[in-house]
Amino acid sequence: MKRLSLSVAAVAALALTAGAAHAAATRIPPPTAHGTLRIAGHLRDGGTVAARGLRWRPGALPQGDRLLSFTVATTWEACASPAGPCVPAADSTATPFAARRYVAGHADVGRYLRVTQTAAETVETDPATFTFHVLRASRTWTVRRPVAAYRAGKAPTTAFVNGLPERRTGSDSERFQLAAPHFNPADGVPALAYRIDGRPWAAVPSGRVVWTGLLGRGTHRVQVRAASSAGTTTRSFRWRVTALPAPQPCRGCWRPPHLDATGHPMRWDWQIGRVAPLERTGRRAVDIYDIDGFLTTAAELRALHTTWQAATLPHPRAFCYLDLAWEEYRPDGTPGQGRFPARTLGNVYYGFPQERWLDVRQLDALKPLIERRIRMCAAKGFDAVELDDIDSFDPPRTTGFQLTPGDWQNFLAFTDNAVHRSGMAVLWKNSPLLAWWGRRYADGAVVEECYAYGPCFSAGLAGTSAYGISCTALAGPRPCGWDAFTSRGKWVGEDEYREDGLVCAPGRDCTGRHAYSAFCRAVYSPPNGFSALRMTDELDGSVFQPCPSGV
Repeated sequence: MKRLSLSVAAVAALALTAGAAHAAATRIPPPTAHGTLRIAGHLRDGGTVAARGLRWRPGALPQGDRLLSFTVATTWEACASPAGPCVPAADSTATPFAARRYVAGHADVGRYLRVTQTAAETVETDPATFTFHVLRASRTWTVRRPVAAYRAGKAPTTAFVNGLPERRTGSDSERFQLAAPHFNPADGVPALAYRIDGRPWAAVPSGRVVWTGLLGRGTHRVQVRAASSAGTTTRSFRWRVTALPAPQPCRGCWRPPHLDATGHPMRWDWQIGRVAPLERTGRRAVDIYDIDGFLTTAAELRALHTTWQAATLPHPRAFCYLDLAWEEYRPDGTPGQGRFPARTLGNVYYGFPQERWLDVRQLDALKPLIERRIRMCAAKGFDAVELDDIDSFDPPRTTGFQLTPGDWQNFLAFTDNAVHRSGMAVLWKNSPLLAWWGRRYADGAVVEECYAYGPCFSAGLAGTSAYGISCTALAGPRPCGWDAFTSRGKWVGEDEYREDGLVCAPGRDCTGRHAYSAFCRAVYSPPNGFSALRMTDELDGSVFQPCPSGV
């Protein structure tokens, strides 16, 4: 299940009227290009070419504006003629910010390669409302001669594309993507085969994605070969599966308990769609606020911890919302040293054009960035961290990297322990297939729309299987519901959205499972129930209807 809620930046961007956006954009200069774009290299099937000649810089910003991020993406097309029409080039990858080099594909033969570089600057113009604008500029160049055929009589070849696991990883399974083979038709269409370790060779599936199955600890090797009448070539990759780091305790942390002092699921509010948090008072007071980690200030947190009213605690606690996808509008969004490595940025997050998925297999490259974000939350005074977008293995094609549950276990074992080392609790987010494992590392969970789109509790998922995971009932070894957390005394916050149209507002005369009271009975009231809310998907505090009464 994927996140449907809007981040504060998306809300701010969508809130701009076209006129206001245009007026603001006209005073902000777009990125500027220096030099002349060209394609250099071997214009032949299997040859490597590169986009060269351009240097990009952000425009000179008006006083008071702030550059949040600056990116340069490269895309490749293959055209029927230099004037077009064009289609995506045959071997395009999922990493546009690291695609200045390109290997011409077999389907590009006889076509004219076209490259486009697009620079984007994300500029904040009003910190109080987090209003920002994205300005883009592009340059395009097309070669004047077509891609030549692969040399006749030369053995065909293929290659691994869209990344590889690190040489040492705790992931117990991997998926490898292969490029379409490079070959000359006179030698026949090559056969692609693969094998894992010493297993028999098998035909590569039509989608050219190879899954290892579940692996034990130790050294493993994947081999792929392309064979035709011209000969055979073999590529291989060797890596080692290690034990995952054990869960590290969070010493001195405040961990959100399942039940508050009154014996009910501890009340919370989710406000990541606001720049500054809104206090709930009186009967609407809550014990937990889940708010944006970047935009919330240390001063706002001090006030929340010392003067704000809580439901059962002396004062509320605060969760630091962090997205584990790349966000163009964050101050660490520029790919580069100590930020997001360009090769880790994959497909656009569906419905969120300013976000991209990460290749979490590249843990060592991402560690400095993740640790810096966690330190930011700790320095501001947050009590816990909510880590969003941890379910990109479901389905594997989501990111462009064909990730597995094991890839995420490897990444989250490090990340959750890093949060604990910083003195904060950590919250699991969605991803029911790994809830049984996540409860070992995380101190609670946040879930969206389990009432609308899937079982909230393990009993409803027992007997199902996906991606090598077989779900059991709560008493079994792999419960896939969020009661995996509450059954161990750990808090779970659950949210249903007004926009889904499933749960009616409190007081409305609705029947069946649409009734607000039915929602609360199903999700909030069971012994292992959750702190359940009905909200707007903007998460801006405008709709706040907590179970059991909506007040």
